[in-house]
Amino acid sequence: MTVPIRNRTLAGVIPAMIVPCNGALFYFVILSGTTIGRTVYAATKVFTLVWPVVAIVAIERQPLSLRPQNLATHIRAIPAGMLSGLVIAFLIVGLYEWSYLGEYVRLHHDAVRDKINSIGLASRGAYLGFSAFMSVLHSLLEEYFWRWYVFGRLSKVTGWPIAYGLASFSFAAHHYVVLGCYFPPLLAATLGTGAAIGACFWCWLYRRQQSLVGVWLSHALADAAIVCIGYRLLFG
Repeated sequence: MTVPIRNRTLAGVIPAMIVPCNGALFYFVILSGTTIGRTVYAATKVFTLVWPVVAIVAIERQPLSLRPQNLATHIRAIPAGMLSGLVIAFLIVGLYEWSYLGEYVRLHHDAVRDKINSIGLASRGAYLGFSAFMSVLHSLLEEYFWRWYVFGRLSKVTGWPIAYGLASFSFAAHHYVVLGCYFPPLLAATLGTGAAIGACFWCWLYRRQQSLVGVWLSHALADAAIVCIGYRLLFG
């Protein structure tokens, strides 16, 4: 019996929505600071890189189009990506500097420092190197995985509201796990939901622009603001 393409697509997307959160639970909570934990972290990142290709080719049995998008489409995506990223970065820094939320975060700087130390990022050099990776390369990996694959595939088999909701909150799920290691439940839930709102915006921007360039720039600038705050908490 032939399995409908919708079911095959969901068979690929559902693991994609689940694995990153479960991976974070192991490498950031259960096995944090261990060699096995670092191995699980690396395996989770490899999964996000290769799974979309495996799912499309082997599970959906669809051709993988390698045709590049028109260069003009990517160029047109840059201004909105830059502007939105700067606005998001300003909001993040502004909330940290001038709101009660920032004061609450600063109250837990010892927990942040202890967690960062436990994963081997205690020195300025290690932290800055990891921050550059997170802001530039990791943000691109996440946009490829969450917007191009998860949101893109969901939008083909569900209505737009469902695609926005599932893609955004599955993206936020591993943020809830990570943030829960630093902050009390209410603050972790608040910040994690902020990640879901940001993800929903990036889904909308990706759908509008049909390019990863704009959402990547926006995401990279947002991550840069977050790691700058982390630097302030650790070394400021």
